[in-house]
Amino acid sequence: MLKRIYRLFALAVLASALAGCGTLFGRSSGGYYGPEYYSGTAYNFGLLFGADENNRGYFPTTLWCWASIACPVLTVYSMPVDFVVDTVMLPRDIYEATR
Repeated sequence: MLKRIYRLFALAVLASALAGCGTLFGRSSGGYYGPEYYSGTAYNFGLLFGADENNRGYFPTTLWCWASIACPVLTVYSMPVDFVVDTVMLPRDIYEATR
């Protein structure tokens, strides 16, 4: 029974670590990505379908994402979590946009 609890806990930690990556990258210290609202979700869409902010310079992020197997799967997996986090952060985003 205890082993099952440890497995469930490890799975929950892994799921929470993988989810919400677009929100972290979209709200990184380098500034907001894309629009002022829902920047994490916009980052995910930009990563999957190409965006100018991701593909500048010598490292085309979208090409790298599709070349790897895990990136598109993890990005699609984290989209609902990023959408929820962006919705929770919407009052702060509105405040920052009007300030």
